[in-house]
Amino acid sequence: MQDRPLLARQPILDSNKAIYAYELLCRPIPDASEAWQDAHGNSATTEVVIGALHEIGMALVTGGRPAFVNFTADFLSIDLPLSPDEMVIELLEHIPATDKNINAVTRLKQQGFRIAVDDFTGDEAQATWLKYADIVKVDLPALGSPDNAGAVRKKFHREGLLWLAEKVETHEEFEHCKAAGYDLFQGYFFSKPVILFGRRTPDSHLAVMQLLGALNQEEADFDDIVDTVRRDPQLSYRLLQMANSPQVNHGAPITTLQRAATALGLSRIRNWANLLALGKLSDKPAVLQQQALFRGYLMQSLSAGTDTMEPDTAFTLGLFSLLDAMLDMPIDEVCARVNLPKELTQAITENAGVYGQHLKALMQWEKGAADTIDWASLEVTPSELEASIEQAILTVSQQSGDLGL
Repeated sequence: MQDRPLLARQPILDSNKAIYAYELLCRPIPDASEAWQDAHGNSATTEVVIGALHEIGMALVTGGRPAFVNFTADFLSIDLPLSPDEMVIELLEHIPATDKNINAVTRLKQQGFRIAVDDFTGDEAQATWLKYADIVKVDLPALGSPDNAGAVRKKFHREGLLWLAEKVETHEEFEHCKAAGYDLFQGYFFSKPVILFGRRTPDSHLAVMQLLGALNQEEADFDDIVDTVRRDPQLSYRLLQMANSPQVNHGAPITTLQRAATALGLSRIRNWANLLALGKLSDKPAVLQQQALFRGYLMQSLSAGTDTMEPDTAFTLGLFSLLDAMLDMPIDEVCARVNLPKELTQAITENAGVYGQHLKALMQWEKGAADTIDWASLEVTPSELEASIEQAILTVSQQSGDLGL
């Protein structure tokens, strides 16, 4: 059983699908009702702030971007351990606009904190807070139809107010809200493939699939992988860059691909080549590549605490788990075209086997649903998952600069 809430983060994107901020979530939250928030909201907010600030480091968790944090009425009146640049205060939908709460919010705004009204649906009582808000978070599913998103914005908009559509799960919802004037978007629409039947697969996607297929042939040996990389000048150059980064090479400069492969080993070269190959998909947002990289390192870290998962295989699984979104193709078709082994294919497409079970748990955590994880089927504990999350965040932060993400 889970012995403490797990810190989760969800990216908030702008209209260009660039990361604007992260919302930090404390899960599990079995009930978002007013009664639950009154009883447990303070401890949930405390877990988020302490977890991010002291156990991991806020700058690492958010990559230097603002953190959206849910606030209860009690938390509005305390001295905050973060600066206004680091945090956006979300007013939970059940907080009444009493004189005490309004005075507390006014004080926070005077200190420079930005205020976001959470889960707004057009309720007149909650609309009282809009005059103090910098950002309005609109609960898209609660509106009943995406068509209502534009009507809510039109009715309540004023100059300088940013509108954020949350729980955006499809590209169609993203485009609809964007056209309606929304500025920010939260949800996992960006990790879904855009599958348009009858459309020709772009040459860039075909080239990446061919490269991935060559890199991941089960019978490929050391020389095969080096030859595959050598035929792509850009890939060779980037691999040499990474091999000479301070985090990896502490000796004499590595000047040839053969030396890099010898020094780093076949598995590491293959993993990095896979990663850089996916980076060639310039039509995809950086947040998608970052999410794939994070999954790769999280799976790799989780595997270290098990007897049945191999770290390099686990990394490849996490990295490739978003291939459908990267290549805009059904995932089973992508797995076939890049020659993924049967075990990995079944783990990605069916969450089968020990790799698949751990990948499923990762995705449940990612969506803030850690309370639905079947811990009995895993070889890791909640505390081990939390430690792996922290390690993956740190590793991605270090690697993103080398990858240009």
